[in-house]
Amino acid sequence: MIALHWTSFVYLALLLGALASMALVDRRARLVLWSARPGRGAAVLAVGTLVFLGWDLVAIAAGFYSRGGAAMTGVELAPHLPLEELFFVVFLCWFTLLLHGLLRRALARRRTTRETR
Repeated sequence: MIALHWTSFVYLALLLGALASMALVDRRARLVLWSARPGRGAAVLAVGTLVFLGWDLVAIAAGFYSRGGAAMTGVELAPHLPLEELFFVVFLCWFTLLLHGLLRRALARRRTTRETR
């Protein structure tokens, strides 16, 4: 059995905290997983995650990435693909979807404001 120090979970804990924050923003703004069509949001999030994980696997096979860092758990989903990468990719995709939704909403409000003047 491998003895892990608490610092091995720092990066994962930060990612989980960031994901929890994203969930709060999403719930408040109702843009992706708490939108009127949460299934569509979940599907887009899943496809984006799979695309980026596939990209990671290709980059690993080509020798561009390697594992490292004392703040990581050491758990690998595949050779040189750490568990933390899955959570990072989900965060990246979810952040992008939220940002896209927020910008669309802001631009729509701006257009509506200009039209009513």
